[in-house]
Amino acid sequence: MKKGLLILLLIALTLPTNAQNVFRYSQFNFLKSMYNPAALASDAQLSADLVYRNQWVGLAGAPTTIGMNVASELNSNMALGINFCSDKIGLNQSTSVSAMYSYRMVFANRQYLSLGLGIGADNVIYDYAAASTTMPNDPAFSQSYNLWKLNTSLGAYYRTAKGYVGFSIPQLFQQTPSGPESGFTIPRWHYMLIGGYFFEIGKNAYFNPNIQLKYTKNAPIQGDILLRGVFGSVGVSLGYRTENALIAGADFLIAGKFRVGYSFNYGIGSLTRAKGASHEVHLGFGLPYYYTSDTFGDGKFLSKNGKFKRNYQLRYNRSNNLHRVKS
Repeated sequence: MKKGLLILLLIALTLPTNAQNVFRYSQFNFLKSMYNPAALASDAQLSADLVYRNQWVGLAGAPTTIGMNVASELNSNMALGINFCSDKIGLNQSTSVSAMYSYRMVFANRQYLSLGLGIGADNVIYDYAAASTTMPNDPAFSQSYNLWKLNTSLGAYYRTAKGYVGFSIPQLFQQTPSGPESGFTIPRWHYMLIGGYFFEIGKNAYFNPNIQLKYTKNAPIQGDILLRGVFGSVGVSLGYRTENALIAGADFLIAGKFRVGYSFNYGIGSLTRAKGASHEVHLGFGLPYYYTSDTFGDGKFLSKNGKFKRNYQLRYNRSNNLHRVKS
């Protein structure tokens, strides 16, 4: 119990003095646009995702996170989305809402490079006055903060029929109450890198490794490795989180349009008994999902007349052939 209280105290004291935390989910392979605006509608033409994460179950004041994303393709080259996230740990709570846009450069029917931008607002609450202290009217806990501030995000995302890789900066502004680390502070940016691929291992069976890395200055690189096996409409996952925790989970695709996923984290370090396990539930909706065993990676980036609207590979071939005719 004492170890658990010490963990929460250290986190609560460092959150306002360091950069705002960037949320990490164990089922990040389904939640790419939560971190990266360029990944909007990369898994379905119209999609909606809801995730709930309860970390360190049994520890009072432990982190709980709710995230939601809705995204839609406007056409073969553009997508729009809305992101919402609420995170609470101890006396601190943060809520983010943003609108996102991505532009795609399509090279082939199932291959494109996308650039994305998000803009929104963050509400950060430090409710120190609600703390129970051993010394009545402790001046260190006498003041609370409730801040609304602008925030933006940037990202790039490359997709093929069976794989993806993305890079993003989820938060360009740090929402600390004051001080040199508040606002637009480049040294406190968090950099996210994600990637994954589908290897066919049998009929309607795939091996799907995924990786997620997060880096910020003066901190160790954090990461998740997720090894997922897909058998028809059922996925089974095992993985490792660099905070010395194991990941296990399963997901189910229903009628090609609905996905239900569950993930379990269990620490294997010396503080395992103090922290407890973590649980994560994901509900998804896609019309339809592209990464399925029936229509694998089948994103149809076509116009109404059945042709690519802006296929850069075709454009290059046509201009090259035209040059040859003229010469």
